[in-house]
Amino acid sequence: MPAAAAKGTKVYAFLTFHVRTGRLAAFCDACAELLSASTNDVGRVRIALHRELPWARSMSNEEFTLFMMEQTWACGADLEKHTCSPHAVKFNEAILKQRMLATEPSVSIFGEPLTTTQLAKLAAEASAQEAAEASLAGEEVSNSPAFH
Repeated sequence: MPAAAAKGTKVYAFLTFHVRTGRLAAFCDACAELLSASTNDVGRVRIALHRELPWARSMSNEEFTLFMMEQTWACGADLEKHTCSPHAVKFNEAILKQRMLATEPSVSIFGEPLTTTQLAKLAAEASAQEAAEASLAGEEVSNSPAFH
């Protein structure tokens, strides 16, 4: 499990919304209100909403349209403050009470993008962990009563 973002490290939130076709106008209105009200939130770097484009494996269909909201915050505390803000609470309540979504929204929080050096370090650590686990598993098999 990765460690929490260090203080002063940007935090990235990605939210997906499967918006019911019949509630699309209400969702767009609620998002526009949220985006406008969030403009001056402390630590807000960026909030953007994307609509899925049609493609061969698109999730969107006649029943719902997939949207992704990307948020960048100066730190985790700023994101936490935003989630408790009146405009964020109002948005969350509206999308749920007005049954705008075909399924629960998905929310994922990430740290800064990884560099190639960080990826190499992560891969080395994972390989070492896998080797250690394989070694332990081999010892457990060789120490079991069936092998004596």
